[in-house]
Amino acid sequence: MCAAAGAPSEFVGIFKNYYGPTMNAFEAAEKNGKAADLQSELEALFNRENKSAAGGATSIPANFLKVTVSRR
Repeated sequence: MCAAAGAPSEFVGIFKNYYGPTMNAFEAAEKNGKAADLQSELEALFNRENKSAAGGATSIPANFLKVTVSRR
């Protein structure tokens, strides 16, 4: 679960400024004049996936797969 004490648009800002893959996406989008489109799409996604019942908070369920390899 990813959670933040702010609105989904604020949570997008955290990803934009501190999460490498999102930072890279914005860098590429800026070069192509598409940063505003990416911002809008991510805000729509975060709003759609927000499961927080509290106003002004964001809670987005997240799944991940952890793979461990052992050599014998």
